[in-house]
Amino acid sequence: MFVSSMSLALAMTSNTFLVMGDMPYTPIDEINLANDGKITKAIAATPHGFLMHLGDMKSGALACTNKLLQTNKALLTSLTTQPFIYTPGDNEWTDCDRVTLTPQFDELERLSFVKGLMFDDAYRQKAKQLQGYLTQTEMLENARWQFDGIEFRTLHIPGTFNGRSQILKSDKSAALDAADKRDKYNLIWLKQALIQQDAKAYVFGFQADIYHPTSKPVCSESQRSNCDAFKVYRDAISDFAKHTNKPVLVMHGDTGPYCKQQLASNLTRLNVPGDFAVSDVAKVSFVDGKWHIASVTTNEPLTTGCK
Repeated sequence: MFVSSMSLALAMTSNTFLVMGDMPYTPIDEINLANDGKITKAIAATPHGFLMHLGDMKSGALACTNKLLQTNKALLTSLTTQPFIYTPGDNEWTDCDRVTLTPQFDELERLSFVKGLMFDDAYRQKAKQLQGYLTQTEMLENARWQFDGIEFRTLHIPGTFNGRSQILKSDKSAALDAADKRDKYNLIWLKQALIQQDAKAYVFGFQADIYHPTSKPVCSESQRSNCDAFKVYRDAISDFAKHTNKPVLVMHGDTGPYCKQQLASNLTRLNVPGDFAVSDVAKVSFVDGKWHIASVTTNEPLTTGCK
C-alpha cells in the first residue's frame, strides 16, 4: 500500500482513530480491503493515529485453518502504516468447533494459535509507538495506551457468551475455567483505567455485543455455561461511568447494525461497521467534549441509533 510522506505526517498529528470489526466476512469485504480497494484507499487518505480491529477476522461459516487466519492477518495489518490494535473475537477461536465446519478445532487450541499469530514481535513493536502502551501481565491481549489525552483499553470479551456456550471439542471444565479467568482479569483491567486520572475521556474496545438481548439466566458459580455472561460487564461499565464525570465510549462488534446509543449522560455505545451488514471502517475523534463518528469511505456522520 502506497502512503505519501505527507499522509504519514498528517497521520502522526491527527486526533482521529479508526475502528472496525467482523471483517473480512464476504467477497465484497475482500475487494474493499484489497490494495486498490475502497476501504484501503479511504484509510490511506484519512489522517489517523491507529486502527483497531475488534475481533472476528473471518466469517463464522469458514473453518479456522492456519492458512485462512494467516491470510486475513496479513490483509488487515497491511491496511495502515500506523499501529494496528486487535482484540480476539469468537469466530477465530471459540466458534471453531461448530459442527458445520470442516475441519473442526479445539477452541482453546485455536485461542493459543491466534494469540501467537496476532501478538508477535512485529505487532508489539508497532503498538509501542502509542503513548504508554502496555499489556496486562495475565492476559497479553488486553492492552492500554493513551491517545489525544484519552485512555484506551481493550478487553478480551468474545461472543458466544464469552466462550461459555457451545463447547463442543475442548474440555468443558477447562474452557469454563478460562472464561472465569477472562472475567477476573478483564474486570481488573477495566477498573484500573480509573487510575489514569489525567485522561480527558475513556474508550473500551472488545468484540461481543454485551447489550444484545438474551433470555438466558445470569452466569453464576452454579451455572457457568449457557448463561448471560455479559451482565457482569454491562454492570461494570455502567459503574465505571458513574465513578467518573468524564465521557466514556464503549465499542464492540459481533452484531450487524452500525449504530450508536447514549446509555447514560457520559456513556456512549458504538457498534462498529462489519458483520456482513456494513463493509466500512469508522473514524472517531473527540472534540469539545463530544464523540464524532463517521464513515471512512463516505465521511458521512453516524446518525443511526442502536435499538
